[in-house]
Amino acid sequence: MTTTSKAFVTALENHDIGLVAGVPCSYFGGPISELGHWPGIHYVPAANEGTALATAAGSRLAGRPAAVIAQNSGFGNLVNPLTSLVLPYQIPVLVFVSMRGWPKASSGEPQHHWMGRVVPDWLDSLDVPHRMLLPDGPGIDEVLEETRPVLTSGRPAFVLVAKGAVQDEKAAGTPDAVPQPADGELPDRDDLVEAVLAEVGPEFVFSTTGYLSRALFNQGDRPRNFYMQGSMGHVASLALGSALARPSERFVVLDGDGSVLMHMGALTTVGHFAPPNLVHVLFDNQVYDSTGGQATTAATTEFDTIARGSGYHRVRYVASTAAVRPAIQDAFRAEGPTLLVVRGRAGGAAGERASGAVTVPEIARRFSAELTAGQVPLS
Repeated sequence: MTTTSKAFVTALENHDIGLVAGVPCSYFGGPISELGHWPGIHYVPAANEGTALATAAGSRLAGRPAAVIAQNSGFGNLVNPLTSLVLPYQIPVLVFVSMRGWPKASSGEPQHHWMGRVVPDWLDSLDVPHRMLLPDGPGIDEVLEETRPVLTSGRPAFVLVAKGAVQDEKAAGTPDAVPQPADGELPDRDDLVEAVLAEVGPEFVFSTTGYLSRALFNQGDRPRNFYMQGSMGHVASLALGSALARPSERFVVLDGDGSVLMHMGALTTVGHFAPPNLVHVLFDNQVYDSTGGQATTAATTEFDTIARGSGYHRVRYVASTAAVRPAIQDAFRAEGPTLLVVRGRAGGAAGERASGAVTVPEIARRFSAELTAGQVPLS
């Protein structure tokens, strides 16, 4: 039986859960909306899945039972705090993991192929009990009753959630998204991508997972574009490696606030090595647009201040559509590393994935062939 969003959160409340930490997934869009205004349960939007698990563990240590919401593509971020904190210290935390790519990943989302297969086996190898929540039953209450003795024994319990098992309904009046200005002064992601493409010549462009990559592909597909699907938070590090390996080329990163927050330590590495050929453009719309518009914690984060303190040579902040293209022109002329923070609007058409027309391996091959012309390309 399909579980409604309200029934999902009610079941958490009935099992005394007082805090939920998580990273959004479209499978959990409805429950996260409910949690945004649910009395008695504190929802914490975590920077990454490992942080979410540690936060939940801290709540449990303080006597407040807690749960985690995450998607299986970020399960790797959970492994360290699971194996070095929660298991050895015997902290009972309830963890919900969406099973994207299970039982089989679609051809357009190959990044879900491996995690769609291995999470149950990995949990078995760690002797961590897990249950499945399926569209055709059993229901959430029955599944959570099965986790109760596991948690009582001091162990974590995982609930693996199949697609469609939770009805993705939005709660009316939910304060889970950042209010956007009505006058449209702030640019949207299409405005940003249009401005970047207007200035790009021979530069190589990396775009983060989600709608920014879709916008870049739909507005201007080219072999020198690398569209990330998955690997959230790692686009700046990917670009850093290329920038250090090919100092004669210029690299542009199209990043998002949620992505940067997930692995913000990458900024310090970029700043430390200070590649002069790297332009880092951060689109800060303060939401996870591709999973339903849930708010990030970017509203209280000064990315420009952090970048300056991390060693970026040039930092600029803009907050109007008219200012974007001149700022990009300036960034392309300057010696980097440069961070351009563009405060933007959420929303807009999602567009088609690049992988619907160009396979993910081909995206890498053609990008590498352009970058290593005259040398051995990526095989």
